Amino acid sequence: MNKAVNFSIFGQRGNNSLPIVTEDTRTRYGWIPFGINGHDDFFDAVSIAYNQSTTTAACIEGIADLIFGKGIYSKRPEFDTTLQKILPQEDVKRAAFDLKLFGNAAFQVYWNDEHTKIIKFYHIPVQTLRAEKIYDNPKIENYYYCVDWNDQRKIRDKKKIPAFETSNEKMEILWVKNYTPNLYYYSLPDWISSLQYSIVEAELSNLHTNNILNGFLPMVMLNMNSGIPAPEERQTIEDLLYAKFTGTNNAGKFMLSFNDDPATKPTIDVIQIDNLHEKFSYVAEYAQDRILVSHRVTSPLLFGIRTQNNGFSSQSEEMKTAFSILQTMTIAPFQNIILNTLDYALTMGGYDNAELYFEQLTPLAILSQQAEETGQTVAEVADETNDQMENPATIEDAGDADPQDIAPDEPIERFEFGLSGAFFNKEYTTEKL
Repeated sequence: MNKAVNFSIFGQRGNNSLPIVTEDTRTRYGWIPFGINGHDDFFDAVSIAYNQSTTTAACIEGIADLIFGKGIYSKRPEFDTTLQKILPQEDVKRAAFDLKLFGNAAFQVYWNDEHTKIIKFYHIPVQTLRAEKIYDNPKIENYYYCVDWNDQRKIRDKKKIPAFETSNEKMEILWVKNYTPNLYYYSLPDWISSLQYSIVEAELSNLHTNNILNGFLPMVMLNMNSGIPAPEERQTIEDLLYAKFTGTNNAGKFMLSFNDDPATKPTIDVIQIDNLHEKFSYVAEYAQDRILVSHRVTSPLLFGIRTQNNGFSSQSEEMKTAFSILQTMTIAPFQNIILNTLDYALTMGGYDNAELYFEQLTPLAILSQQAEETGQTVAEVADETNDQMENPATIEDAGDADPQDIAPDEPIERFEFGLSGAFFNKEYTTEKL
């Protein structure tokens, strides 16, 4: 008599495809959702990858710090004083971080009462903004602000803010982004290709944590020896087992069986996987390597990450060569996006010939070595580094800046974070520039 045998293989359910970022232009809303796996989840997915992947976090924070450097200044001393008043350094630093993390950044731009002079730039978290559909317009004319785009009640209270150079309102949104093929309203971060590897690194960490907390359990096959149940019952059993034992959150859990007869008790066969620790190690190293490649990190040592193969004969040689390549190929393009955007905004806002530049943040060891090789002082080497990173934008027929009285007659709104959440707050500017 032949006895029936029926078994199932459990695997992780869900969407296992690579993340594809899309702008949902067919939505019934007046704004454009930006999503990866859902309707409007791009900023959430990127934030989760940043918060849970150690390598991704180290790269983003390190590169964002290098982008901002020691701050943004003007080569014209008479205008630099005005620049520091209308463009706070902390707001530029936050915008540089957003540009690296999300591929997008935004400023609130405030005008004087006559709408002829910009009086202030403030950073606004770009994840709180959504672009309005252009419809028949040649460009984006408005952005919608909401504290939490996952809360339908708060979406009903969203605030409509005009885009820069599209209105005579006192506050406008200046959007900072790079060109991305097939996208118009938003852009992608340069590391988007390693988003799935950031998730892999996070899941590996989750797996090991749960294994340690729950005790180590090898891969097993569970045999139910009480006969083959009906399809509906079998599906119910499979769902229960899946919910309890699959996924990294359930790593290391144990099973408990109650039986009326020892002859029908479940049997558990351990499936040994050779060199499992080596496989985990390989996946972790490969994921880290792909993340570093996507961020164009020439040497992990620059961000305090030590790998097995550095590719240089000495750390001194590595640091000097790697930083030079990183500065030219990675940091400078980000800085140019910010400089060109702000230079254009200042020109349209009544400040010609701003001559903006970022003061570079160069490792002291590299500056000291270059100073020793050239016979210069560290300060002179640092000045030469800054001169080599000038803003490529040029303005014809630029005159002297006119830091006139630009204090507003009415209070202006500034985006702030507080104990009750994010909000717009009234702020009076009384100082005359």
